[in-house]
Amino acid sequence: MESTPKTKKANRCAFENCNARVVKIIGDCRYCQQKFCGAHRLPETHICPNLATCKQASFEKNSNKLLNEKCVKLKV
Repeated sequence: MESTPKTKKANRCAFENCNARVVKIIGDCRYCQQKFCGAHRLPETHICPNLATCKQASFEKNSNKLLNEKCVKLKV
């Protein structure tokens, strides 16, 4: 039983000129919906086309966390 070229390509990293195997679960980019190997799994390393969206989401998440943990001086 031979695998079709489409199936074989689906198991490879989507980064240009990379033929490494895709990493399950953590290799899926939630911003561009492509599959990558361990070396290219981060949006910064595979030059994600939706990197601005990724950065904005991270900024908002961090901003909300910091505001919720803010210490307020008691007024006596």
